[in-house]
This record gives sequence, structure tokens and C-alpha cells, in this order.
Amino acid sequence: MFSINLSMEAVLIRRLHIGVVLCALAFAICIVPGSMGTIDQSQGTLTVQDNVSLNSIASCGNFAETSAVSYYYKKVITYKKVTYYKKVAYYKHHKKYYKYVRYYKYKKVVTYKKVYYKKVKAATKTTTTKTTTTTKSYGATYVGVGSTTVKATARCSCGAKGDYNYHTAAFKNYCPYCHQDGTLVWNPKATAEGEWTCSKCGADYCAVCGKEKKVTNPKYLTPA
Repeated sequence: MFSINLSMEAVLIRRLHIGVVLCALAFAICIVPGSMGTIDQSQGTLTVQDNVSLNSIASCGNFAETSAVSYYYKKVITYKKVTYYKKVAYYKHHKKYYKYVRYYKYKKVVTYKKVYYKKVKAATKTTTTKTTTTTKSYGATYVGVGSTTVKATARCSCGAKGDYNYHTAAFKNYCPYCHQDGTLVWNPKATAEGEWTCSKCGADYCAVCGKEKKVTNPKYLTPA
């Protein structure tokens, strides 16, 4: 009977040991992963609170920077009138009396006023250019150059015709000044009305009258 009781006690003690070991294992499984997770978080990443604090610091830095750019502090000096009373002794009937005399002083007060920068608009100078376009043409409307004759519809450029209308005139292709044939060309000097010019001697002739543009003893082209 005594041996049976010993065996029962040994079994109970063994079961108790097994239960303690299982509880210890369960506790270790529950505690160790959580603690390891917090260690990894603390080492690898920032917490939400740290992110918020960093964001607030950055925003404060940005605000300070923008504020420093947008305004400045101007020193303002003012003078404040301050009343003082001074005790003064005086004598009356050989007896000493006291009275308070009021006087004023101006006290210097220094303050700083926040002044915002004003955005100054760049001055723009507007220049108005008036352009006049003339569509009226004074040149010849027809020019024909042949080996023996020349012909043009143009305005009188020497003034002998008495008007400024278009006229058609034909002349022999012959220069009366240098006596050369086939030397007349149209307006190489680019005059407004146009003219006939000798390519040999350079003499100029009116396209309507054929008059040489010379004041004394002008020559004329021969009408065709």
C-alpha cells in the first residue's frame, strides 16, 4: 500500500512538472514575438508620434522662412508724456511747509512694428507706333522694250505734260544724246514714276514726253 502511494505521488509530480513547462513555453511564445516586433519598429521605422513631431518641425521651419521673407520689423521711436510730482519745502511765517509740484517729462519708448513687403508691379512702357500703309502706286502699268521701239504707260515725270495722269507713249529705241541704237532700258535708277535711261551714256528721259531730264538744252526721244 505504501509503494502504491509513492507511485501515485511520482505521477502527480511528473504531471505538475509537465504543466509548468507547458505554461512557460506558452508564455515565451506570447511575449517574445511582441517584444521583438517593438524592437524592430523602434530600430527600423519611426512611430506615428515621431512622424507627427517631424512634420510639425518642418512646417514651423517653412512658416518661419516664409514669414521672414514676407515681412520685417521696423523700429518705431515715440515719446510718452509722463507726469511726476516733486516734494518742495517752503517757509511761511518762519514755519516750514511742504508742497508737491507737478512737472512733466517725455519718456522715450522704442517699439517694433511688423511691416509686410508690398509687391511692386513692374512699370511697363507702352509704345504706340502708327504705321501708314500706302497702297497707291505711281509706277508704270505697262512697259514694252523692243529692238527698235520702246513703249510704256506711265505718269509724266518731268512736269511738261501738265497733269499727273497715266499716258501711253512709244519712242524709237535710240538715244539722241550719244546717238546709239537699242540702248534704252526701263527705270534702272528706280524713280517713282519710271523713266527711260540710256545704258551707254546714262541720259534719262521722261516716259510720257520723251524729254531729257536736263535743265539747259534738253534733248527728246523720237516718237515711234
